[in-house]
Amino acid sequence: MALGTAAYAQVENGDFENWDKLILFEQPFMEFGAMSSNYEIFVESGQTNVTKVEHEDGFAVRLENIALAEEVAPAFYLLGGTPDQDGEDLVFPGGVAASDPNVTGISVDMAYDFPGESSGFVIVQFKLDGTPVGTGNMGMGTFFFPVSGQQGWENEVFDFGTTIDTQYDKVVIGFATADLIGSDSEFPVGPWMEIDNLSFINSADEIPNSAFDTWAQVPPIYYPEKVDVEIDLLNPTYVQSSDVADGQYALGLVTRDFDGFVEPTKAQLGSIQVEGGVPVIDLNEEHTMLSFDYKYLAENDMAEAVITFYQQSDETLLPVYGKVIDLEPTDTYEVVEYSFMEDLTENLVTANKMSIEFYSSKNSGSPEVNSLLLLDNVDVSGTLSIAKPSKYVEPAGVHSYPNPTMGRVTFDLGLVTSGFYRVYNTQGYQIDLVNFQNKRQMTYNLYEMPAGQYTFRFYHEIGVRTARVIKY
Repeated sequence: MALGTAAYAQVENGDFENWDKLILFEQPFMEFGAMSSNYEIFVESGQTNVTKVEHEDGFAVRLENIALAEEVAPAFYLLGGTPDQDGEDLVFPGGVAASDPNVTGISVDMAYDFPGESSGFVIVQFKLDGTPVGTGNMGMGTFFFPVSGQQGWENEVFDFGTTIDTQYDKVVIGFATADLIGSDSEFPVGPWMEIDNLSFINSADEIPNSAFDTWAQVPPIYYPEKVDVEIDLLNPTYVQSSDVADGQYALGLVTRDFDGFVEPTKAQLGSIQVEGGVPVIDLNEEHTMLSFDYKYLAENDMAEAVITFYQQSDETLLPVYGKVIDLEPTDTYEVVEYSFMEDLTENLVTANKMSIEFYSSKNSGSPEVNSLLLLDNVDVSGTLSIAKPSKYVEPAGVHSYPNPTMGRVTFDLGLVTSGFYRVYNTQGYQIDLVNFQNKRQMTYNLYEMPAGQYTFRFYHEIGVRTARVIKY
């Protein structure tokens, strides 16, 4: 495989074809939504505090407060989701489908150890159409039972004191090893709780997998190599998109609503070379151009690319120049080319590093929820075009023959030119990168390749051209 010269393809994984897989944790399999504290701590620490333990003829759930780097992470497990509100106004989303008005409590096998003054709790909430209904000892439809002290495995009944005697369609049941609702004090390390064989009392309704014997892997997270993105299990901010300019994948950044705050998503390309610094890309004297493909699906929003140039010496990274490129909504991929050497020369600065930040909405604008910025083919290279426009629409494709082919294919660019081209296989993966100098025609051999469609993307002085070749 031709690797190319230092003038081309300096952005590792700038085409977003390479993705890593982050294997997550196991949880009891439920036919409805369930949530644990593992979602909050695993991505940052790699640890889990809701785990599987053996109990009698099967398994049980263990919850435990664990120490992270600078704090303690309490454990919780909810047959439902985490609430948006606090205190008596809390409403848990989701839950177990149930409707028997004769229910009087819940039964669960438990073992626990809450040393000192620490305590946990069991909480039950009845809802109709997403709203808590009926009486409760902690607000409408909500029963709160503190748990403290120590005990080995015993069956416990958490009694509501009466039948619910109201119409409902969902029940949320939760367990925690700390008072996550009523206390803001620091949590101690060590309290734990184990639960098994959960059921309703005096009710015909059943809880699926209430013995916690069936566990399932939470689906893994895929994230782009050499790209800094924020991984959020609860509110995904980026997507691995098959809507591409070329190849198999593009990176999509989504503007999200986080509890009433609309926030853009950011992606940074490069590697961190100074502790605490930003990811940067190496530059040399031959680099003059940044280019990338983008599609922006938005209504009245604006995305942006923020480019910062640095001069690094020893362990110091000094910013010397910055550029912001506004990205307007478009329903097709467009190519942006930024000839940065002109700006650096005009401002009498030199740089040996650059950072590239993409935002799904402008930080200084009015971000809109669900604005989607798709990115592909980010490159730092020598000059790609004579006119150097801020936006460039791809010209007619290069001529290729014979096409279809048994093996060798010849490309005619129309003019003598220099540049490089990428080769993508039938799955959309880049398999080659070839430089050429002062060529009008060039030949590539697909003889050893499997049958299928191959994509050739040419970068040269007169623009960016694409050819697709069928191999018999």
